[in-house]
Amino acid sequence: MKRIGVIADSHSQAADGADLPDAVLKAFEGVDLIVHCGDAGAWGGLDRLATVAPVIGVLGGHNGQGEDARIAGSKRLIDLDGVRTGVVFDPVREGLFTQTHPSMKPASGDLRAALGGFFGGPVDMVLHGGTHVPRVCAVAGVLFVNPGSATIPLDRPKGTPLGAVALVDCDAGVATARIVELWR
Repeated sequence: MKRIGVIADSHSQAADGADLPDAVLKAFEGVDLIVHCGDAGAWGGLDRLATVAPVIGVLGGHNGQGEDARIAGSKRLIDLDGVRTGVVFDPVREGLFTQTHPSMKPASGDLRAALGGFFGGPVDMVLHGGTHVPRVCAVAGVLFVNPGSATIPLDRPKGTPLGAVALVDCDAGVATARIVELWR
C-alpha cells in the first residue's frame, strides 16, 4: 500500500516556504509521496514539503520563478500502486468539465474517453485543484480528489485560518481518499 499526500492552491509567497503551515507537514507524516496539484506559488513551499516525502506536481496559474524539476507541466499521468492517476490543476480550464463545484459536469458525454485522450491513457483517479474547496467524489467510475487549499480555503467562515489537504491510500489498483482538515 502507498499513502499519498495531496495538496493544491498553497500559494506560497515565502522563498523558503515558511508560510506553508506546520499542520500540512504534520498531516503528511508517513506518506510515501506528496502530489501538488498546482498553484504552489514560490518553489520554497515544495522544498518544505520535501522534508516529509518526495514531491511531484503540475503547474497552476501561480507558480514559482523559473523551472522546478518536480513540476511536469500542466498535466501528468502516474502509477500509484496500480492506480492510474492523472494530475491536473484545473479540469475546467482544460475542457474536461464545464463545472467542478458543487457538481461535476463533464464537458463530454464520454468522460473516460476524454480523460484518456487528455492524459494519454486511461485513468482510475484524477487529482486536481483550482477551486480551493475540498471534495472527493466518483464520476463515471473515476475517483476525483480535490484537496481544496491549505492556506486560502473558500469553504470556511471568514477568520478561519487553515484549510485542508487530502490523503489517498492506493493498494493493488484500488484507491480510497479522505479530506484532512488542518488545525493549528
